Amino acid sequence: MDQHNIINLIKDSEHLPKIPKDFGTIINMLSKPRDYDMDQCVEYFSRFPQLGTILIEELNYNSKLKREIQTIKEAINYLGAKNSALIMIAYVTRLLIPNESGRTKCFDNKKYWKHCLATSMAAYMISAETKLSDKDKMFTYGLIHDIGITVLDICLPDYLDKINEMHLKGIHQLIAEKIVLHGITHPEIGRWICKEWGLPDEISDVVGFHHTPLLTDRNIDEVRIIHLADSISTNYYERLLGNDTTFIYTNKIMEELNVNRDFIEDIINKIPSEVDKLNRIINF
Repeated sequence: MDQHNIINLIKDSEHLPKIPKDFGTIINMLSKPRDYDMDQCVEYFSRFPQLGTILIEELNYNSKLKREIQTIKEAINYLGAKNSALIMIAYVTRLLIPNESGRTKCFDNKKYWKHCLATSMAAYMISAETKLSDKDKMFTYGLIHDIGITVLDICLPDYLDKINEMHLKGIHQLIAEKIVLHGITHPEIGRWICKEWGLPDEISDVVGFHHTPLLTDRNIDEVRIIHLADSISTNYYERLLGNDTTFIYTNKIMEELNVNRDFIEDIINKIPSEVDKLNRIINF
C-alpha cells in the first residue's frame, strides 16, 4: 500500500497537513485514561504547541468557569481524557477541510460535509440505543470516517472530480474509485493516513472497514455502528445529489447490533433537520 502510485502522489503533495507522530501518541494515551502518565502527556503536547492552544481555547470559549484555563494540564484535568481526545480528533478533521468549497471543481464539498454530519448523528443515535459504544466517541468517529475522501480533496482534487463525475452517472462510489485510483479506495487511503499519523487502531479500523465490516475482527461494534450510520447517511447524501440510488442495509449488521427497520426509519426521518442544526453549530 505504501508504494502504491496514488499514495506516492499524496505523499508528494504540498497540501497534506503535516501531523507529527506525537499526535497519535497523545490520542493513544488519552484513549486509555487509567494507564496514561499526565506529565508525559503534557511533555508530548509541548512538542506540538498548536494542539495545546486549541484545547485551551476550546475550553475557555465553551466553559462557564470563573477563571481562565492557562495550562494544558489544567485543560485535560477539567475536560477529562476522553473529551480531550475527541476535541483533538475533531481538530484533525478541521485540518482536512481546506475551505468552504474544497479544491475540486465539480465535487460538492459542502454536500459531502453534510454526509459526514449525518453519519455522526446516526452513529450517535445507534450508540445511544444499543449501548455498545460511547455515543460521543462515535459521533466524532463519524466526522473522521471518510478521511480518505478529504485527503483526495486536498491532495488530488482532479482524481476526486473524475470519481464524482462517474458517481453522478450512476456508477457506485467504490467502483468509480477503483477505476480512477488504479485499484484502491478511500477506506484504504484513510487507513494509510491513520497509520502515517499514528492514530489508534480503533480509528484506523473504523476508517478502513466501514464499507466492509465483516472483514475485521477488531473493534467490531464500532466498525458495525459506523457502517450502519454511513449506510443511512449515504441514502441521505444521494438525495442531496439528486440521485435515486438506494444503499441497501445489511440485515446481518442490523441483527448483530439488535436494531430494527423502524428504528432506522426513525433516524432517517430525523437526519435532515439534525444535520441542518449541526451545520449551523459546527462552523468548520
